[in-house]
Amino acid sequence: MDQLLFKVQKVSRLENYHIPDTLEANVEVELIDRKSGDLLKQAVLPVRFNEHGAFPSIPHVRSFTNDKKTQTKLLFDIRRYIRRLRPFLEPDQD
Repeated sequence: MDQLLFKVQKVSRLENYHIPDTLEANVEVELIDRKSGDLLKQAVLPVRFNEHGAFPSIPHVRSFTNDKKTQTKLLFDIRRYIRRLRPFLEPDQD
């Protein structure tokens, strides 16, 4: 299986959102071949998060890859990544 790498690019507060204190992180995702180390795909995916959890954008995940197994792994791993970083993520100053 290929390896997924994540990096938070930007964090912003969602104004007039139905759940207060919801933030959105733009996360750079890289899909790397484990054997050769080659970069297969790269994209920036939005992930909304608040005290209830982390919620990646499903349409963006589907457009990133067509492989269902990789989609499932991406959803699981990106949610875990944001949940662990949530206490440290603050909105960027524009």
